[in-house]
Amino acid sequence: MKFVKKVVVTLAVSLLFLQSVAVHSGFASIFEQFQVSPGVKYTENKEYINSYTQSIKVLEVNLQDPYTRLDVSIPEIGKISSTTAQAKAVHRAGNRVVGAVNGSFFDTNTKLPMYLIAQNDVLVNSGIIASGRDQYVNEPIAFGINAAGKAQIEHFDLDLTAVHNGSAAEITSLNKIRNNDNLILYTPDYMDGYTNTNAFGYEVIFTGASKNKNLAFGDTITGTVSAKRLYNDATPTKIPADGFVLSGHGTAMEFLKYMQVGEQVQISIGIDEKWKGAKYILASGPRLVDNGAVSLSITPTSSRATERAPRTAIAVDRTLSKVFLVTVDGRQSGYSKGMNLTEFAQYLVKIGAYKAINLDGGGSTTMLARAYGNDMATLINRPSDGWERPVSTTLQAISTAPVGVETSFGVGLSSSSVNVGSTITVSLKYVLDQFYNPLAKDTAKLKLSSTMGTFEGNTLKTTKVGDGVIVATYGNMTKQIPIKVKNDSPFVDIPSTHKYYPIIKYLYDQEVIAGYADNTYRPANTLKRIDAALLLVRSLKLDTTNVQDVNFLDVPKTYRFYNEIAAITNAGIISGKQNGTLFDPNAPLTRAEMAVILQKGFKLEGTAVTPFTDVPEQSFAYNAISALYANKITEGYGTLYKPANTVDRIQYALFLYRALQNQK
Repeated sequence: MKFVKKVVVTLAVSLLFLQSVAVHSGFASIFEQFQVSPGVKYTENKEYINSYTQSIKVLEVNLQDPYTRLDVSIPEIGKISSTTAQAKAVHRAGNRVVGAVNGSFFDTNTKLPMYLIAQNDVLVNSGIIASGRDQYVNEPIAFGINAAGKAQIEHFDLDLTAVHNGSAAEITSLNKIRNNDNLILYTPDYMDGYTNTNAFGYEVIFTGASKNKNLAFGDTITGTVSAKRLYNDATPTKIPADGFVLSGHGTAMEFLKYMQVGEQVQISIGIDEKWKGAKYILASGPRLVDNGAVSLSITPTSSRATERAPRTAIAVDRTLSKVFLVTVDGRQSGYSKGMNLTEFAQYLVKIGAYKAINLDGGGSTTMLARAYGNDMATLINRPSDGWERPVSTTLQAISTAPVGVETSFGVGLSSSSVNVGSTITVSLKYVLDQFYNPLAKDTAKLKLSSTMGTFEGNTLKTTKVGDGVIVATYGNMTKQIPIKVKNDSPFVDIPSTHKYYPIIKYLYDQEVIAGYADNTYRPANTLKRIDAALLLVRSLKLDTTNVQDVNFLDVPKTYRFYNEIAAITNAGIISGKQNGTLFDPNAPLTRAEMAVILQKGFKLEGTAVTPFTDVPEQSFAYNAISALYANKITEGYGTLYKPANTVDRIQYALFLYRALQNQK
């Protein structure tokens, strides 16, 4: 079997590779997964491998699906563009790019692909094969779709042969930079139309070529020698529009030396049988998996193999009908470290790879996938450069499905977990047909309901605490979206949206207020004298263990809050009624009484002229109300204080809070 001549690669290339150790997995979970078309599924796995977090993305392409194919994209040779740009260039109805990854390696200086590329038996780029097991592509191996429509990863035998006067020579490559002992065939497609070689070689110029474009497997082309450029001649060699140039260095010069003007050369182009009729061939490397097991064609301990970096690979399953496009992001601490080649190969085996080869990696690692609602695939991984690097080739998952009928829809929630009384806004995100193609959205067709509250338009006002659902209907389709309505407040009747929620929450956290057994606060309830006493005792942190007895006829020592009443009375804050004989615990507290006990309890000083016309100077509460006004604890009702009105629980909490803040 005849292989392309091996050469040592010294060019700057877009290549990066990793460390060879056994994979020890920690956590492993599917982070995200969705169908992007009938035959393509996207999955992102989060894994912990050999002490590093990894984000691994997989596009699983089913070639048996009638609406799915896997294509190769090749910009004009010598030009590169991003994976997204290449997808946009071919995306259209009936040829929707729903997923893509970067392809094989290219020379970052010349922008030329480095390895074999062919489409429909036409040789696009012959490439090279490197020598040395520490090189990335040291065997002629490629991925492609064969004549039977099956995916295959196999070796290839590319045959480029020149014959002159019965003597044959192997052509190293087509349209490549000439290296040591190379014989290179240059056609007018190369670069700027010149060979651009150095003077240390020999070149023969041919005209009248029978063919010099779209060279295909099985072709035999002829050309007539029209001129020669000798060794040590630095004159640039122009490639004839109707011909080609053979350029040799070192041992390859011997084949060219005796050619004379007017003589003919035949060049044949061939490939082994298994690749004939292939839709395309894309060479890369190294091999990672063979026959369902890790099988690196690069030395696993070499620096290229042990480097930890972003990776891209393509794999096929045992049936050759399922293809895996796989990337792992890297060089991003805490998100994804990147893998060495052994780890990467082991992971490919785990997901079902029968055969696999490595593609370009590092900053070139890129994956696109079509999210629900999008027509075309968009960038879904995180390139290590922070942006998409232009590349020479890409592999594209294509959906040829037509536009169908409404089959599914999706909605988004402003939040799925809120406090009672808060709102949840529902938006229509996408409408899809049975092929996952996006359809036009009609928000008027979206109908919403929930037992957790009431809808005004697309906004749910929550009124009930617990787990529930929003029922969304679009046309004939219905789905239920789980929601959780919480009450972070200690009281079910004081939601976080309540005007005085922060005050109630503060007093609760300070153990000043407590609710009822049913977890309500009942803010509108009238405050009793016993309630006022308890709240003041807690606010002032009065000692209730060592108290002097009080002799209220309506507060026996067996009374539940006897010690609290004694403590507040001993402190001279609340006095009894009827000459001190009664405490009257269940009597409502008036606003005047509240002012007096707050002034005494917090020792409020200062006086101010109040605007209150209903509080004469002879009132028992005049000085207390003046002190509250001076300390900005009360504002009253304009020109009224309403001293005889009773106090509700929310008012007293507000006054207590202000008094406590006044002490700071």
